[in-house]
Amino acid sequence: MLYYSAYNLRIGSEIPLLELPPAQTGGDVDIRLTEARPLDGTQSIQWRANPGAEARFSYPRAGQFQVCGGREVIVTPEPGAESALLRLYVQGMMLAAILHQRGLFVLHASIVSAGGRCFAFVGSVGAGKSTMASGFHARGYSVVADDNAALSLRNSPPTVLPAFPSLKIYPEVAAALGYSRSYLRPVHESQVKHAQPVLDGFSSGPVPLDAIYVLDREAAAEVSRLSAVETMRELIRHSVPTRWGVEGDGTHLQMCAQLANLVPVYRVRTFHNLQEIRAVLDRILKHREGTRR
Repeated sequence: MLYYSAYNLRIGSEIPLLELPPAQTGGDVDIRLTEARPLDGTQSIQWRANPGAEARFSYPRAGQFQVCGGREVIVTPEPGAESALLRLYVQGMMLAAILHQRGLFVLHASIVSAGGRCFAFVGSVGAGKSTMASGFHARGYSVVADDNAALSLRNSPPTVLPAFPSLKIYPEVAAALGYSRSYLRPVHESQVKHAQPVLDGFSSGPVPLDAIYVLDREAAAEVSRLSAVETMRELIRHSVPTRWGVEGDGTHLQMCAQLANLVPVYRVRTFHNLQEIRAVLDRILKHREGTRR
C-alpha cells in the first residue's frame, strides 16, 4: 500500500498516484485493486439514489470503479489495463465522487489564491480554466485546486480544501506563459495535456473563496455579475454529479443555492488564441482590484 495526501485526506492506494504528495500513513480513503476481468466494453455511471452508499463507473480500456461511503474505491481493471490510465480516473472522477460522498461541494474548477483569499474559474471543456491557474501561478499566485475543487459550505465565506500540486496544461499554453517544456511531464498517451507541477506556492490549508469566474468566449468585453438564475444554472452545470450527466438530488440543489448566496459569480470573456491569454489575466486582475475598493 502506498500513502498520499490530497484534499486534507490521508489516502492509501494500491495504485501509484504520481501527482499526489506522499504521506506517512493512510486512514481516510483506501484505493484497492481486485483481480482483472473483462467488462462489457460500454461506458457508464451508476449513481445510487443515496450517493453516500455507492457509485459505479465503467470505462473501456480501464475497468470498473466502485466508490463506497466516501471511504473506499475498488478498482476492477480490464485485462491489460495500464496503471497510468487507472491513475487518471482515480485522481480525477473517483476522488471527486469520494469528496461528494463526504458531504463536500465538488466544483469542476481551477482555483488560485493570494492574500489569504481565493477565486475560481469554471467553464466548458477548453475554456481555459487550467490556463488561467497557470497564468496566475506565473504571476506569484498559489494554486489551490485544478479540475476538481472541494468546497466546505460550513463557513461563510466557503473554504476550498487544497487538492494536490499539479495542473493539466497544453504544452503550447505553458510555452506562451513562459514555462520550459522540460518543466512538464506527459500523463498518458491518451492525454494531450501535460502535468505541470506547482509545488512552489501550493496552498497548504483551506482558503476562503470570494469569487467565481465563468470563462466564456461569447461574453461581453466587460466582466459582468450573473443574476441569481444564471448563477444557479452555472453552479449546477459545473458541479458533481450533474456535470457528469447524473441527476442531482435535493441536497445538491440546496448546496448550489447556498453557494450562490455566499459567493458572487461573474462572467468574463476568455481567450480565442494564445496571444490573448495575458489580456484575460489582466482583465480579471483589474476587476478584482475594482471589487476590493
